Amino acid sequence: MEIEQDLRAASDRVMRTLERLQELETEKRGTDPGTPRFRKIAREVERLAASVFAHSHVQQELADTTVTLREEAGVVLPPIDEVQPSREIQVILAEWRDAERRMIEAKAGSAEHAQAEADANRLRAEYRRTYQSISSPPSKGRGTS
Repeated sequence: MEIEQDLRAASDRVMRTLERLQELETEKRGTDPGTPRFRKIAREVERLAASVFAHSHVQQELADTTVTLREEAGVVLPPIDEVQPSREIQVILAEWRDAERRMIEAKAGSAEHAQAEADANRLRAEYRRTYQSISSPPSKGRGTS
């Protein structure tokens, strides 16, 4: 289900942001207060903290959706740790381009053409989902299909 990937992506974003916050806070502790560097780090910490808050809100919306899925449809999702992370977007794009090339090179109506077309369609959808997960937080209710 797409919501599983949305949950994984939201959790991964929070974890990465928290790791970066810890790095910056550690650096700030060793930086002289009142210096331009200290001020720059403090601004970045504030920005990242706001980002964690926003990502946490997305996670809460997804949690509400999972409760609805469980109660109304009996859908039980695995823990986030059991959901494989999305593949790197550049890998998906390279495979999608390869599938498009294979489709162009294959004879129309052949099994090779049909397989390449199916691969291209699958990879296009995977690329779209991955791009959306890294470029913007998922919207409430998304991913129930």
